[in-house]
Amino acid sequence: MREHAARNDCEAIRLGWIGQPYNTASSLAFALAAIPLWRAAQQPGGSAWAGVAVAAAFEGIGSAGFHGPGGPVSKLIHDVGLAALAVTTGGALIRDPRARLRPLSVGLAAAALLVHTLSRTGGPLCPSHRQLQGHAVFHLLAAAALATAPPRALIAEAPADSPAGEDQ
Repeated sequence: MREHAARNDCEAIRLGWIGQPYNTASSLAFALAAIPLWRAAQQPGGSAWAGVAVAAAFEGIGSAGFHGPGGPVSKLIHDVGLAALAVTTGGALIRDPRARLRPLSVGLAAAALLVHTLSRTGGPLCPSHRQLQGHAVFHLLAAAALATAPPRALIAEAPADSPAGEDQ
């Protein structure tokens, strides 16, 4: 079997261009998480989430390359994406005045870290030849934690001459 950058992420390395198909496909959840993050950036006070959205999309592509072809360049892109994601998320939580640590996001992030730890190669959640991969579940949980992190859009205020909740 060829040497692959993602060899410690449990899923068996397959022959061909996509070394770890399940981990590769689940990596794209980060790119999908960029959509609600970008929407949050369009809200008043939410511009800091634009960097998180770009970093999430970059990480999704980088992680897919890391688990797919798995060469040294894809490892570098993956690692830069992870660092950018950490820095921009921390910055957004600090810079957005509406940002709070949301219990759902914290729970998803904690579950993601636990699954990541337990699903490394040799770990108790490492079924390397099964379709359900612990590392793929980690990707989905981590992306969900990111997607749910920004504050929800503020409810638009009703015009002064209209009672709140009345259809316009």
